[in-house]
Amino acid sequence: MKKFFRNLLSGYLLVIFILLIEFAALIVLQFYLDDIILFIIDKTNPSVDTALIIILVYLLCRLIIFFIAFFIFFRIVNKAEDPEFKIPWIIGMLLLPLFTSIVFLIFGNHGLRKKDKRIVKAYLDAITPHFEKSKKEEKQISKDLQQSVGAFRYLKNTTNLSVHTNNRVTYYKSGEEFFPAMYEDIKKAKEFIFMEFFIITDGKWWNLIKEELINKAKEGVEIRIVYDDMGCGGTISSKTPKILGKYGIKCYKFHPFRPILSGMYNNRDHRKIVVIDHQFGYTGGMNLADEYANEIKRFGYWKDTMVRIEGSGIDNLISIFLENYSLASGKATDFDKYLNHKYEEFDDDGFVMPFGDSPGDIDSALIGEQNYINILNYAKKRVDISTPYLIPTYGLIDALRNAALRGVEVNLIVPGIPDKKLAYLLAKSNFRYLLDAGVNIYLYTPGFNHMKSAIADGELAFVGTINFDFRSLVHHFECGTILYKVKCMSQISDDFKEMISVSKKVDKNFKLRLIPRSICGLFKIISALF
Repeated sequence: MKKFFRNLLSGYLLVIFILLIEFAALIVLQFYLDDIILFIIDKTNPSVDTALIIILVYLLCRLIIFFIAFFIFFRIVNKAEDPEFKIPWIIGMLLLPLFTSIVFLIFGNHGLRKKDKRIVKAYLDAITPHFEKSKKEEKQISKDLQQSVGAFRYLKNTTNLSVHTNNRVTYYKSGEEFFPAMYEDIKKAKEFIFMEFFIITDGKWWNLIKEELINKAKEGVEIRIVYDDMGCGGTISSKTPKILGKYGIKCYKFHPFRPILSGMYNNRDHRKIVVIDHQFGYTGGMNLADEYANEIKRFGYWKDTMVRIEGSGIDNLISIFLENYSLASGKATDFDKYLNHKYEEFDDDGFVMPFGDSPGDIDSALIGEQNYINILNYAKKRVDISTPYLIPTYGLIDALRNAALRGVEVNLIVPGIPDKKLAYLLAKSNFRYLLDAGVNIYLYTPGFNHMKSAIADGELAFVGTINFDFRSLVHHFECGTILYKVKCMSQISDDFKEMISVSKKVDKNFKLRLIPRSICGLFKIISALF
């Protein structure tokens, strides 16, 4: 009941209530229009008093709405945010203040609730001591990272996590490789299993994994699952947490959808993480759905990638998972229970650093965007990038162009068969600007490449969940891992070369026609808003 009244008195519903009053006042004004005209002619008309009351109510509502719009406008102008995101809101407020105010209240990136902010603060306080290193260790790591040190240092300073060495990293270039490997690792679990996905879909692999998770829960293995409620809308039963809970599995929906207006619905959990004991940690672009394993065909061949980490880098993945698990469950977790493990060291001189990216209210930085920019800036000879959506921020598209203009061979791979036609059209609207700078753009003709990966000079790579679009770069909870000179680096390079060999290169004279270009121009104005 307390939550009901809090929602009832929220600013979102207040604005709607005022709009309803204004709408009702306008309707009533229509009935009393004749009386108002008579009042102008004959001020003794008895119906005029009622008409004037209606007019005053209407003007009062308009005044309240004006102050709300002014407050929102003031908030937008003074918010510490990239002008690329502020300008569309400001233009909207100047042209359509009432409509833009409502849209801002619903979709604006307002950040977390007070309770969630306390949980995030507890999370940061809890993990920080676990990832502190001595000055001697930091100095040696900085020396070993050589020219890539800036990319890793940036992630350390923005996430409080650490870079790790002597980890074994396995690269999976398809769902056909990933799902069987993960399934076999789940069978080996003895202590705990953590799973976090944007989408889980009923089908062959979820049914197999769900059955094994239930078996493991019966054996006493602790199992925690987080999935995005809107991402899984219609893909699995809404009663999944309750069903799994009967077996002792702790399963939560992230930001569960309820019929109230809230900006938090814009902040989805797009992360993909699986941790099994302290033995295996997975991350990458794949959701738990059969199309990712090409068990079913959607948009041709579905191309995506994952990595498995063995070693101390798992601590980063555990921390990232427990952040959103704490937010989904509504209470902070005992991190010490999971972050005091002594890991096996593997014969690998490379470096690995899993990291998470969150909406700006949490980390106050566009970590995913800057990570890509750091990789592009590192490249001296060649950089390969794959993204399913090409609707980037100006900073990111400028970094792509700058790398090409420096003489770096920039190869950008986008889908040959899209899953969203409008997003594909918007991607094409960026081709001309990139081609003019010398960026090579390839259409992955076998189907839909959902992979979000990059590699620079065969040495510095990223595999994760972050798309080249505003949703991933600004609004969503994302994750991935940056890799430097790990043994599987050659496999990542070969995978990109193989993709390019089956892709169609976009002609350097490519140009969209006027009407599609105009449509894209309109949508680009509002793309930063949502």
